[in-house]
Amino acid sequence: MSVSSSPLFPALSFVAVVLSGSAIYFAQQQPKPVPVQTQASFDPSGLQESISALRQEVMGLQTKLDSMDKAAAEKSDAVVETEDEAKRVQLRAIEAERITAAVEAVMEERGVELADQAQRRAKSQDRRTGMSKWVGNARSKLPNLYDKITEKMELDPETEMAVEEILETGFETMTILSEELLNGDFPEGEEAEMVAEIQGEIRQEVGTMIDELDEVLNPAEMIQLGQIYGQEVDPRIGQGIVNNGNQGDSENEG
Repeated sequence: MSVSSSPLFPALSFVAVVLSGSAIYFAQQQPKPVPVQTQASFDPSGLQESISALRQEVMGLQTKLDSMDKAAAEKSDAVVETEDEAKRVQLRAIEAERITAAVEAVMEERGVELADQAQRRAKSQDRRTGMSKWVGNARSKLPNLYDKITEKMELDPETEMAVEEILETGFETMTILSEELLNGDFPEGEEAEMVAEIQGEIRQEVGTMIDELDEVLNPAEMIQLGQIYGQEVDPRIGQGIVNNGNQGDSENEG
């Protein structure tokens, strides 16, 4: 804010003009010089000093007005800056809420995904543990099975030994596979596929074992062995041996 736009400026300007005009008027109205003895000469120095003092006062007022303008401008800038900072704080708060919501959404989605993965791993682990226990449990019953074979089946020693060797070899292979199944470190994303593959190999080994038994036993002996096996070890595998013997009987009858 300059002095020209201040309400004091017109009044100060008017005073200055009046004083200047008065000085000029008195200077023009001075009579021609006369001897000192008859008339005293006019001395304008007093008026000039007054005008000079008034100019100084006007300049002082101008300085004060400039200071007031500067202070008002700084205050206005401070208000604007405060408002801008408030808006920035508000925007940061809104952005923080958006980020939090996005993080929570991702965490929720990730939580569901992790829960699904944990459930799949648990099911896979159950399958791995279950089949490993089945193999170990069946193998632990083999000695008692051999005693029952000797007791109930009339096999010659060579055939009986061959049966035991087939069962021992088959369960040795299945034990190796079950240990890999139980303790194997499978790559993420391939675990289910590899578990299913090893389980398939164990089942395949059971089939191979039954086929090899069929090569050293006749159909009646296979049926009898299957019955004993079902009672002493595992009903399902025992039934598989019986079915193989029945199939041999059907082929012989044919």
